[in-house]
Amino acid sequence: MKKVKKRLKLLKIRNRYSILLNPFKITKENKLKFKAKSQSKYTLFFFILLKIFYIILLFYIYHLEHKSKLIAKINTFISNNIIKSNYNKIKACLCVIGKNENLYVKEYVTYYKNLGYNHISIYDNNDVNGERFEDVLLDEINSSFVTIQNFRGKSSLHILRGPQCLAFRDCYDRYSKEYDWISFFDFDEFLEVRPMAKNIQEFLANPRYSKCDNIKINFLIYGDNELLYYDNRSVQERFTIPNYRHYSNNIVKSTVRGGLPHNYWKYKCSIHTSYMNVTNCNSEGKIIPHNSGMSPMNHTYAAIKHYYTKSVEEYVNKTKRGDAFVFKGYNPPWKRQRMKTYFMYNNYSVEKEELFKKLFKLNDKVR
Repeated sequence: MKKVKKRLKLLKIRNRYSILLNPFKITKENKLKFKAKSQSKYTLFFFILLKIFYIILLFYIYHLEHKSKLIAKINTFISNNIIKSNYNKIKACLCVIGKNENLYVKEYVTYYKNLGYNHISIYDNNDVNGERFEDVLLDEINSSFVTIQNFRGKSSLHILRGPQCLAFRDCYDRYSKEYDWISFFDFDEFLEVRPMAKNIQEFLANPRYSKCDNIKINFLIYGDNELLYYDNRSVQERFTIPNYRHYSNNIVKSTVRGGLPHNYWKYKCSIHTSYMNVTNCNSEGKIIPHNSGMSPMNHTYAAIKHYYTKSVEEYVNKTKRGDAFVFKGYNPPWKRQRMKTYFMYNNYSVEKEELFKKLFKLNDKVR
């Protein structure tokens, strides 16, 4: 009896460890067991990898948060300790030439006064018997915030002697020793400094511009908001939709350091930038190796909101008054070209075309 029990026990042990005792003996049951074990191993391996990936992701997110907080602290430190200690010392002047701008000049001057400019020099290029800036800017003139320079009736067919080039040359000669920076903009251009600078002094005091002589700031084009006629709201209230993809956003306007030892526009005229041997930078403070009036679009720290066309009615009036840069003829081919230019900046519609034909007194189609 004892021998039988012992034999049965040995049989049970042998069956239990049969796969170990005879690994080459493959049965259906052994296959299933092996498959289950291998699947469990792969599952465990997958979960281990998933956990490692999760830990790495958490570490990365923490690193990003810590990095952004660190950058914010550095920017705050620069803003509070370096920039604020310097920007009250900076004096900024704005030069602009205009003709028939009395509808817009009050908004323009108020905007740049609130932005922190110390002085605006307006070159009056109106007709001899035309409107006068003094009629709407008397308070600003009396407070010496605005100075009017007499360029009335000036026009030229020669690009180097156009009134705008002459005005910019005169403005730099007149104010370069008195002001640290001088901006050269038009009446349809509104400088926006971003994201942390509160005014023009704080913007210019940033150490990123310490090596710059000429800061080139890109346009940001605004369209007509589908408006046909002028109304008495401000420009920035009426036209609110920027066109971030327009090719003209690669055009720049300049803010130039004062006290440079040469006449900025003495030899070659550009209303957008200097052709002299100065250090040109973009709005990020990165040095640009060329001095063209174009620079790759960059709106990180500043943009010039350019309301080039406004409404159809205002655009037609703008073309009729001529150009402050160089006078152009006012004949039918030129009118058609101006209309085509308008639709390069704005959406086409039949209603706009009909209004153009009416105001320009043309019978042929725009397109």
